[in-house]
Amino acid sequence: MSARLYDGLRLTAHAPDLFELTRVISKRMREVFRELAVPIIARNVARVVDDAEVRERDMGGPLHNYLVYRARKLWLDEQAGLDDRMTFHDPLRFSIVFGQVDDEYGTRRLAYPFAGNRAYADALMALEADSRPFFVDYHYQNQADRPKEVRKDEWKRRRDDWNRLLEADDRETDGTFGHLPGWQLPDSIESAFDAVLLGHKDTTIDLNAHCTVEDRMRRALRRAVVLNLGLDEVNGISRVLTRNRRIERAIELYLSTAAGAAMPRPALLPDARDLDIAASELPPVYEPSAEAVARISELYRERALAGD
Repeated sequence: MSARLYDGLRLTAHAPDLFELTRVISKRMREVFRELAVPIIARNVARVVDDAEVRERDMGGPLHNYLVYRARKLWLDEQAGLDDRMTFHDPLRFSIVFGQVDDEYGTRRLAYPFAGNRAYADALMALEADSRPFFVDYHYQNQADRPKEVRKDEWKRRRDDWNRLLEADDRETDGTFGHLPGWQLPDSIESAFDAVLLGHKDTTIDLNAHCTVEDRMRRALRRAVVLNLGLDEVNGISRVLTRNRRIERAIELYLSTAAGAAMPRPALLPDARDLDIAASELPPVYEPSAEAVARISELYRERALAGD
């Protein structure tokens, strides 16, 4: 077996039965999802708030719903352009499967989580009763040396246990965990956007907590510099990332100068509790001065010529 089971886990004797365990996992993972989803929604709503084209048109209807609707569409449009095998596609997904091995050494209950964010795995390992954990590490990989803290016989047992659960020689399972029972997080970013749109309880988002004034200023500066330089947006991803890094570095250099430090900061975003305020109360779109853009553009060109 060519295995890299980095996230393999074993249930301890303190873990409850599978029915109760999935109930506990369901509650905790949905809490983690909520904690992770709020900043994503806030960032997308903030992007809409900062969009001059959106702000200048006739809003029509409740402002709160319009902003969240546009943010939801922005998220879905970007997701539609990503392969579902990519890390950034549905980044808050979570599922876990369970299996059991019985032999002369006893019974071992195993689990394997599939998570789009490390916070899920951390929360899973933190589950406990009376300060005793439900899960312990039980990973295995045959393409690396055995960890020093794992005995040789246990490492071999891990290999054999995962081999049994994978049933690698079974054509029906095709060497996957698809035949094992498990639990899957039913929530999605899309459903969280919908909850905010419908005004469900506990769906308020404090934009200021997730998108700082500095963040907004940097985005505005980068957008202005890109327009000033006339850079082609249709480039390979590597070139785009390199360009962005150079612009960020140029902005950082400029903000560290006296002129940059004295630069007026944009107004704060509205608090989510006030998202349904009148359009006239929204902060004006931040427009950096031509002098600042010109200087940052010069710094960008210098870095580009230097190959930095």
